[in-house]
Amino acid sequence: MPFIETEGARIKYHIIGKGKPLIFISGLGMDHKVWLYQVSHFFKKFMVVLFDNRGIGESSYDGKRFSTYTLARDVINLMDSLNIEKANIVGSSLGGMIAQEIAINFPDRVDKLVLSSTTAKLERRTRKGEFFRNLGKIISGEVEILINADPDHPIFNRAINYILQNAYSRDFLIRNKSLAEKLAREYFSKENYYEVLLRQAGAAFRHDTRKRLRSISAETLVMAGTNDRIIPAENGERLAKEIKRSNFVKIEGGTHGLHLERAEDFNKHLEAFLE
Repeated sequence: MPFIETEGARIKYHIIGKGKPLIFISGLGMDHKVWLYQVSHFFKKFMVVLFDNRGIGESSYDGKRFSTYTLARDVINLMDSLNIEKANIVGSSLGGMIAQEIAINFPDRVDKLVLSSTTAKLERRTRKGEFFRNLGKIISGEVEILINADPDHPIFNRAINYILQNAYSRDFLIRNKSLAEKLAREYFSKENYYEVLLRQAGAAFRHDTRKRLRSISAETLVMAGTNDRIIPAENGERLAKEIKRSNFVKIEGGTHGLHLERAEDFNKHLEAFLE
């Protein structure tokens, strides 16, 4: 299985297909599997590169605090190891924050940039802040259970259900209940998963590119769903206004997990943008 050693982390990656590099960066707590509908759509035309962020999935790390810039450097180190000079970069949620840092700090490494369900800055008073505060209340006093990964404890079901109900619509969860629960339970049963989740949440809250967005030179597509309960579509709209060469696509009825729940729309807009 392919791994790279980077700054305090061991990153697991996958390459599917041949062609121009297309790198997908996952959101908070998610591993590479969340891009399954994009892999099947794009691997015939692109070299699709998937990986697990440090500490997530099969990637490990040294346990130290990290930032979205640290995570961006992981992507650049992966590109260096694979001899990828330049790539199309797609990021969702936290992955979109990481993608912003790549485009700002390593502009020569980005061909086209795609930011989905993301923001330049999380305000603690907004839905994302409320989401984490409520999740914190659910798991209050149960940190040891989560850190020790006891998937049979009721707290796991409460936490999983809260996350799923905020990230996706009720109809999607009914139609895909087994898949959604399987992925969520798989994530939460990983050793130290909750600890890494807290690290990622901290990185997301510290992320702030508001004063640097205008330095992004890559042609950019920003996508947002009108029913996103975690990061409102207005955040994406503000992103697009600050990035010089950007287009904004608002997907009516779309939730936070656009690339999963609205994969057909997501892929259509992404494909048109990459052509």
